[in-house]
Amino acid sequence: MKTSARASLALLLLAAPAAAEVKASGYLKNIWQYTGSEIGDQPYYLNTARARLTLDADESVFKAHVDLDNQVAAGSFFGTPDFRAFGYSPPTPWLTMQRTISTGTANGYGIGAYRAWVGVEDERGVVRAGRQRIAWGTGKIWNPTDVLNPYQPTSVEPDERRGVDALYARAGIGTLGQAEYVWAGQDRWVDQQMLVRVRENFAGWDASLLGGKVAGSTASFMAGGDFAGTLLDGTLHGEWAAFRPQIRTPYWKAGLGYDYTVDSETKLRWLKDASFVFEYFHAGNGSTDPARYNFAPLLAGAEVSVAQNYFGATLSEDLHPLVKISLLGIANADDGSTFFFPSLTWNALNDLYLTAAFQRFGGGRPTEYGRHPNQTVLTVQYYF
Repeated sequence: MKTSARASLALLLLAAPAAAEVKASGYLKNIWQYTGSEIGDQPYYLNTARARLTLDADESVFKAHVDLDNQVAAGSFFGTPDFRAFGYSPPTPWLTMQRTISTGTANGYGIGAYRAWVGVEDERGVVRAGRQRIAWGTGKIWNPTDVLNPYQPTSVEPDERRGVDALYARAGIGTLGQAEYVWAGQDRWVDQQMLVRVRENFAGWDASLLGGKVAGSTASFMAGGDFAGTLLDGTLHGEWAAFRPQIRTPYWKAGLGYDYTVDSETKLRWLKDASFVFEYFHAGNGSTDPARYNFAPLLAGAEVSVAQNYFGATLSEDLHPLVKISLLGIANADDGSTFFFPSLTWNALNDLYLTAAFQRFGGGRPTEYGRHPNQTVLTVQYYF
């Protein structure tokens, strides 16, 4: 299964027609972080330099996309207890499309594919195979229904969303409806995921239902849905998902949120065109007791939380056509710990962006966010 499945998808990724029109783009990015290790509170810095080349091929109904990364990381992080205990590698995807070329006592260099898929697409639907982002759910901070590529809100790179190695198909139903199918392969059936989602629009409100097998055991299933629609000049959105993992007690997750953009005609100049998001998130598989938090799934990238109840809010505002401020705040309602993430981005030159950000973790040492050291993040990014 391992060899044949990986070989088949590898052949698909090489099957883009040779005569296809290819467009190239990408970015150069440098991220500098200063913080401390969670084990031992040892201060450290980490500098990450990444070059991403994006290629898009298009020939009739055939499409192909790839994001190739070259990344170098260096700094005193490689001498911390955190590195010795957890390493530096992100969650390992199924297909072998990334590799660590070299490591040292204070650096590491790797290459890999952030995205890599081929497929066919026309007005009737889409079929894709490879590493891709399958964005399900209507939440902005949390997505209870997204079991394929969960996103961690405390990430220092909010725009980077982990993909999944999968076969994906989407077909139109009626005027606005859609039916979707995903098979996310793995070497063992226990770890594979196979899901179906149906989406429709009712009187201006989008709604969907989904369900299928999820990772965890040979017969772990989930069912859920989401909705979004206009309410009082804003957008009300929500998600729910019930899980039957077979190996533990069933549980459910849910989220409810509201988006609102301030009218550009407001008299409050500093709030002109400001966008707000407010969300509540419940994770039934979490714990209300900090002593029973399970951080292993969080570190593995399979979960995004350890407690049960959270509140979150975001604010984004263009202070100037070239300057944008973003704020993210999260509160763990079970242990009282907090996370605050302000960032300021300046479009200094054409296609050049400078960002200064600070991650503040508040709470007692045993709490979810209180155990994390604060972090300063400086980013330089150039698009080409």
